[in-house]
Amino acid sequence: MPVYNEEEILEKTVREHHSEIIEAIPGSEFIIVDDCSTDESPRILENLEKELSGIKVLRPEKNGGHGKALRLGFENTSHDLIFHTDSDYQNNPKDFWKLHCQLQNADLIIGYRSSRHDPLHRLVITRLVRVVNMLSFGYYIKDANSPFKLVRKTCLMDCLRSISAQAFAPSILLALTAKWKGYRVMEIPVEHYPRKTGKVSIANWRIIRACLITFSDTIKLRQTLGNSKPKK
Repeated sequence: MPVYNEEEILEKTVREHHSEIIEAIPGSEFIIVDDCSTDESPRILENLEKELSGIKVLRPEKNGGHGKALRLGFENTSHDLIFHTDSDYQNNPKDFWKLHCQLQNADLIIGYRSSRHDPLHRLVITRLVRVVNMLSFGYYIKDANSPFKLVRKTCLMDCLRSISAQAFAPSILLALTAKWKGYRVMEIPVEHYPRKTGKVSIANWRIIRACLITFSDTIKLRQTLGNSKPKK
């Protein structure tokens, strides 16, 4: 779970995910990456880490953005299954089990936001990502950048070897790489809530820049994988 300045909703998010998932799976761990938050998030996480079992908080030396925070969390996992979700409480923790029950059928399970409650520009970006993915890879993925994924570690680590450590949106590239490498990728509809607290970290003109970087990363990934044939 990457975190950046989510003091208003962070405690609720962590507690509900902990009670719904961590407490239900003995031996599991809850890795939270605080990307150098400047609000009360670090203090909240410090208290939760002391109180709740299985929580491990990581903090990079400097703010690197959502993509790098996510990758830092991925690279510090120690279990065979990795679940990724965000800290803004736009997903229902109970939907984790919708993904979990499909593990016999897939290596990467994406919870796609079937009824999306985001601003218009974000909905447009999702559609543009679908188009770029189709043009670059020939894959139709409903919601490649969904922050609600369950993946086998073998699949994840294999895919990360092909994805740049500087990638802006590794979640999108993970979905594309997994399909290219022949892993079983499945999409399951999940609930999506409107964002009621905090501020969107990417807004206004930065949205355009983020899109251009993501599209460039996708093309570079296609070139990187181009030396190998896609597996069926």
